[in-house]
Amino acid sequence: MLELLVCALFTILPDYLYRRYGQGKRFGREITLFSVWFELRWGIVTCVMLTVGLITVIFYNHPSTTSAAAFFRTVPIVPEINGRVAKVHVGFSQAVTKGTPIFTLDSSTQEAAAETARRKIAEVDAALVVAKADILANEGKIQEARSALQQAQDELQTKLELRRRNDAVVAAREIERLENLVAGREAAVQAATAGKDAAQARITAQLPAERASAAAALAQAEVELQKTVVCFGVQV
Repeated sequence: MLELLVCALFTILPDYLYRRYGQGKRFGREITLFSVWFELRWGIVTCVMLTVGLITVIFYNHPSTTSAAAFFRTVPIVPEINGRVAKVHVGFSQAVTKGTPIFTLDSSTQEAAAETARRKIAEVDAALVVAKADILANEGKIQEARSALQQAQDELQTKLELRRRNDAVVAAREIERLENLVAGREAAVQAATAGKDAAQARITAQLPAERASAAAALAQAEVELQKTVVCFGVQV
């Protein structure tokens, strides 16, 4: 546009001024768009051609270079995890070396995960103590149940011996009661033994597996927590 205006200053504008003031012609009467185009068509076309040529020369001879020196170099530093930057440790244009902390991400989520894993480990350790106490309690129940079973068996044998000698001495209902009592005491022994076995299985299999899982979760949380500190050249 600027080139076209410059070219018009040497073609269209002088002709218009000469006809307007030199020949006394008026705009809208003797001077119209048709008359201007008819009389200055070659000048207008020449202006357009000069403008196109000037633009072409300018762009063709535009200054360029094949070598350039960058005064600043941008090095992108991207953390391994996503998060909000909580603290920046270096200032603008500050010199840094390998291992210098650049920024720290918000680690509240990672800290919460690590604390949850620690509490899970403590919970499993407490469950181990409870399971050992359950084993001792079940051993006491087993001994108690066995003593009660032995007592019921002895009483039943005594009644059976008396009945064998004299049927009228011991009633059949008494024998039946003692037999039911022995069966109940045997079931109590089995129940106490099963409780002990269950507690032992928790100690040997279930709780160690839960503790190992919690320890792995804690290790993972600590690794994620370390990733929140981004250093130059290395990842803490």
